[in-house]
Amino acid sequence: DVAHKAGALLIFDEITIGWRTCLGGAHLRLGVEPDIAVFAKALGNGHPISAVIGTAAAMDGAEKSFISSTTWTESVGPVAALTTLRLMRDTKVWEHVQAIGSQIQSLWRSKAIKHEIPITVPDTYPCLAHFVIDHPEANALKTIFTQELLERGYLAGAAIYPTLAHTEQIVDSYGEAVDEVFALMAEILEENTVDATLKGPPAHQGFQRLL
Repeated sequence: DVAHKAGALLIFDEITIGWRTCLGGAHLRLGVEPDIAVFAKALGNGHPISAVIGTAAAMDGAEKSFISSTTWTESVGPVAALTTLRLMRDTKVWEHVQAIGSQIQSLWRSKAIKHEIPITVPDTYPCLAHFVIDHPEANALKTIFTQELLERGYLAGAAIYPTLAHTEQIVDSYGEAVDEVFALMAEILEENTVDATLKGPPAHQGFQRLL
């Protein structure tokens, strides 16, 4: 109602959160009916596909536009999406990723307390699990976290979006690696050797690399 009173449409960006909280978009879980919702990523399980859905009133606007594409007869993406949707429905993948995400959040908290690493793990959306390092050199420390996990065979950062492929056994093994890395980070903080530990420049922060 607020958007409509302002003469605007309510648009949900479901590109990342879509299919991770229920079979469909997060707007279904939240009980909100947007004018338009946009999906991609998980929709095709890695294959190039996106979808825009909306109310009849909102979508009628597309009738006044013209869209052309060299590859609009490509069929792999739509077939992949249909197969992915059936698999997500049959496995209830959203329940799995929520459970795995919660497990990861818990191990981050417990290992951080054990080694006195200053992090905050938000409770919202375990399916998009992430933590924030509460320290002036947070970006460098986050880079060290990734650097040291790579040494232990894990390509991971301060955010993990669980998938159906992640199992409790994988998370347990990952937890052992995190324990080692947090122990190392505790030593680094105590000895003030953050810069000396980095094997390269600190990672860019989000989209700041584009500025």
